[in-house]
Amino acid sequence: MSKTPRKMRRRNGLAPQRQLRARANRGTLPEKLPLVHVTATGFAREIVESGNFEVRHCKVFNKDLAYFFVLRPAYRRKDGDAKSDLINRFPFVFIISPDAVVPYHVYPFDTGGAEAGVFADQADEFVCLEDYELEPTHTAAAGQIGWAFGSLEAYYEGDLRNGLVAGIPAHETVTLGYHAIAGMARAGSNQPDKRASAIEIATARNVPLKGNVLLAVIPRQYLDDDGQENTAFIKQLQDRGIEWRTYEWQPNTAPNELQEEIAVIVRNYFRNSRLLP
Repeated sequence: MSKTPRKMRRRNGLAPQRQLRARANRGTLPEKLPLVHVTATGFAREIVESGNFEVRHCKVFNKDLAYFFVLRPAYRRKDGDAKSDLINRFPFVFIISPDAVVPYHVYPFDTGGAEAGVFADQADEFVCLEDYELEPTHTAAAGQIGWAFGSLEAYYEGDLRNGLVAGIPAHETVTLGYHAIAGMARAGSNQPDKRASAIEIATARNVPLKGNVLLAVIPRQYLDDDGQENTAFIKQLQDRGIEWRTYEWQPNTAPNELQEEIAVIVRNYFRNSRLLP
């Protein structure tokens, strides 16, 4: 019998112990960094058609929110390890200007994953989700990267600074708990999951696509399959001023298998933008 994943504890009445806020290393990196929203192609089509990232009810925080990660396309569908022949289930990436997003909250990992128990084996069961919250600003996200990773390149790869928690006292349990979770994103982790240290920014406001999407990464076959163009969708992208790159989709592969290929495309975009070395 499979074990039910343990959700991260929640604060109930007591004030959060937000120890990570004091660890932020500000001023060493750009204060505002591009954001990434990854979703299934079927959902992305609806986003493009509507012209907005529309806030939706979030059961984790019981509020209407839209979610983004800083720089990193850290995306995994619940059923993403299962093969599929439906292109609508495969990833579609938006890279967004940070100026378009007013943060409602900032967390140092994917809160949906925490709620689902994805990090349960590494998380300190006595540290609550709210304890990990950073200041709700873009600057706080950059400060967390500066402290935990030291560079944008290391953050993109998920490689924490060596000796990050050396000298941190045992009673600073939130900081140590973060370190245990974030290690799941390191190269060579036996539980690899880039969501474990991808900084999450949520907003309570709709975000228009036009003028705010820097790039989209799309399955090539969704735009042109054997010379048959998806002209209506291409026109919608053009009307919203969205530039795009493509990756190769194949039926009967698993959506999550394409994470590395997509990460390379996004990394190359940031390198060409001189954000990454």
